Amino acid sequence: MYDLIIIGAGVSGLAAAICAKWENPQLKILILEKQSKCGRKLSASGNGKCNVTNKVFNEDCYHSSDKGFIADFVKEHSNSEVIDFFNKCGIPLYDDKGYYYPISNQAKQVTYKLVDLCSRLGVEIITDNEVIEVRDKTVIAKDTEYKTSNIIIACGSNAWDKLGGSSSGYELIKKLGISMTNIAPGLTPIYVADDKLKYAKGVRINGTATLHINDSVIKERGQIQINEDNLSGIAMMNLSCFVAGLDKESLESSLWLDVMPAFTWDELKEYITNEITNNNNENVRIMLEGFLPSAFVDYLLLRISINGDILLEKLKEKQINKITSNIKKLTFTPVLQSDYSRAQVSLGGVAISEIDAKTFECMKHPGVYVVGELLDMTGKCGGYNISFAVLSGMAAAKDIAGK
Repeated sequence: MYDLIIIGAGVSGLAAAICAKWENPQLKILILEKQSKCGRKLSASGNGKCNVTNKVFNEDCYHSSDKGFIADFVKEHSNSEVIDFFNKCGIPLYDDKGYYYPISNQAKQVTYKLVDLCSRLGVEIITDNEVIEVRDKTVIAKDTEYKTSNIIIACGSNAWDKLGGSSSGYELIKKLGISMTNIAPGLTPIYVADDKLKYAKGVRINGTATLHINDSVIKERGQIQINEDNLSGIAMMNLSCFVAGLDKESLESSLWLDVMPAFTWDELKEYITNEITNNNNENVRIMLEGFLPSAFVDYLLLRISINGDILLEKLKEKQINKITSNIKKLTFTPVLQSDYSRAQVSLGGVAISEIDAKTFECMKHPGVYVVGELLDMTGKCGGYNISFAVLSGMAAAKDIAGK
């Protein structure tokens, strides 16, 4: 008989186990993990560097169907709780322009440290043991049934299937009769309808991306990576959370890129006009390659149907405006693709109305808690999802230990 069984050895499950032991060292705790290793997603997070939290911590950092929950959550918690947790675990962090990383810069070492700490605190961990059902304070795994007083379901979402993401947690939730909001891939590249994009494949460019959906305007700035059929990078991934679930009509020409945000439209046109005056025997391609990557220039000229060999002195006013406008407002139509293999997280999940928003205990099943990515709460890029996983896991653990 256990005091607590945690389903899932990701960051939320590990944080919950550690916190519960800190609060009450006498608790008998078991973690069941269906994968052969603990924390596979955590070990790959932040491009292997593990961005765990962020200096900016407000309502704009999260998505949920329940906006009130976001407001209450960021008011109730702070990034300092996450920083303190990792420091207490022996994982000191450093601040890189507001993004907090472990000093080791090694996500795998963060996972190793958390798993090792669980072991030293006396938490039992069994891997390769998928849970099939939760029923009457009994956790039914593929080979064994375990009795427990409390259960934390922390098995994550179906994002990143190569790292163990699956719908197994959703299946457990459905069997418990707990309602869920719609599930969709989040923090993904944005696929676009543009058969010429392949000519700029591999280009990375700093710019501003703006999504115009009905009366809403959402803007992100950062490095944008161009792939054969999609646009990726932090700016695109953050915007992808607003694209999911929209209809084709709403998405038509809704994504705008400004690949020279340091210039206004008028300033850029003036710059091009001056280039024409000072270097009128130069061709258009050479002029554009002075401030844009070559492959992007090839793509741009192909897209706007201007011959790159035309001398600047022969450019017409209409062509100058066309070049300027497409650099400042390159328009795309996003195409919806349910690509969980490239999604860092899943949008949607267990409805917030189904849980106690402070302790994460299920209303319908006292003693059963749901934490982390299974919930309808998704952070944007920047350490917000790890922050929520840690904070929700700790909140559940403290409530259980307090009982």
